[in-house]
Amino acid sequence: MKRFLTFAFAALCTLTTAYAQPKLEVLGGDTYDWGKVKPADSPLKTTLKIKNSGNQQLKISDVKVGCGCTTTGIAKKELSPGETTTMDVSLNTGATSGAMTKSVTINSNDPLSPSKLVLLKAEVVRAIQVLPSQYITFNDLKPGSESTTKITIRNTSPNDITLSDVSTTNDLRHNLKSKTVVKANSNLDVIVKVKIKEKGYYNALLKMKTSHPDFPLLEIPAYGNALDASSPVYMN
Repeated sequence: MKRFLTFAFAALCTLTTAYAQPKLEVLGGDTYDWGKVKPADSPLKTTLKIKNSGNQQLKISDVKVGCGCTTTGIAKKELSPGETTTMDVSLNTGATSGAMTKSVTINSNDPLSPSKLVLLKAEVVRAIQVLPSQYITFNDLKPGSESTTKITIRNTSPNDITLSDVSTTNDLRHNLKSKTVVKANSNLDVIVKVKIKEKGYYNALLKMKTSHPDFPLLEIPAYGNALDASSPVYMN
């Protein structure tokens, strides 16, 4: 009987120890979704609420953020059972269009989830998109020769958009008119050209006014590397 009681007591202690642990919980779930947002809404901001749902002291060691995210840090890093704290988070949408997902990792002494991953999501609705990227890229620049590339200005809004007062820097040329209307939910192809005199890195800017309130001024950078005419790239 004594041996049985000793065994039962040991088992009870082991069971108690196994369930005596801190638990980090992000109230509302491990994903925060801003839904549809506009570029003007950036940076997106929210406050995450963190709770110790366990029965032992929770100790938060640090917080790591993904690219484009910032936090003010945890307001309180040690939480008693049932206690809560907060963390302010912001997300910069940058030049992103469409769905985006970033993350914040909270490290603590929670034995079941020592690195809690919190996902931050948003769908950036950009009325004017520049495709295939937000930049004009020249891949075949060569001194003395004209280089041509194409971009597409896409109007994703339900209303027509007027482009006007188009200007460029560094000898960049284009086929846009002084005033161009891009129909609702349609695309406009723009041919861009440049003739480089000397080798080296090239950069310029194509800019214009638009009638859309989110984009009163649209600026599109242009880049390229003008290689020497004798470069092996052009000799192959």
